[in-house]
Amino acid sequence: ILKRQMELEETKGKEDKDKEKEDCKGGVAQDCRYIYCLRDKTRKGYYLQPTTLPEPNPECFVCRNATISLSLNTKEWTMEQLLHRLLKKELGFESPTILIGDDIIHEEGEGADEETYKPNLKKVLVDLPCGGIKDATIVRVEDFTQDMEVDLCVQHKEEWKVEEGEEEKEEIEKFVIGGEKPLARKDDDTSKEKEEKEGDDDDDDDAVVEV
Repeated sequence: ILKRQMELEETKGKEDKDKEKEDCKGGVAQDCRYIYCLRDKTRKGYYLQPTTLPEPNPECFVCRNATISLSLNTKEWTMEQLLHRLLKKELGFESPTILIGDDIIHEEGEGADEETYKPNLKKVLVDLPCGGIKDATIVRVEDFTQDMEVDLCVQHKEEWKVEEGEEEKEEIEKFVIGGEKPLARKDDDTSKEKEEKEGDDDDDDDAVVEV
């Protein structure tokens, strides 16, 4: 009996710890609520109606923003290398606009004045305008053609460990990306959902309710 009691206490303690972890994980979603102010009171006489926070919408531009870390040698990498090797090839941007703070240092796409920023392509990252890209710089990358946006938290790194049996990598291959990569919006799925929603709205407009 004593052994069984000890096993039950141990199991209960483990469940309590797991519950605490889940509570911490919930965080804001559990502690915060939306509060709706109603025009007419409820059956209980309330004018304020609380409700839980919704999950992030994968189709929302703001909800889908990503923050990732990027380690590389800011004294060796050029803007052109960053643009083609990392932003386009690795992260999948097509027409990126790159900002340091509120200042644009590179812009592509329809209506962009690419010639203005062309001289920046050959510059190493630390020599770019607006203070350059160096250790602890936050770089904002936007691509409105794909509905993508990401903040790069740059970390300067010069020394790279070479594992035994591996060949020394070229400088352009020496980088580390941390965090979830941004995902482009699927236009086909979005258009389909929009059409279905519009169809539902039309149905609602045509509905007749008898009282």
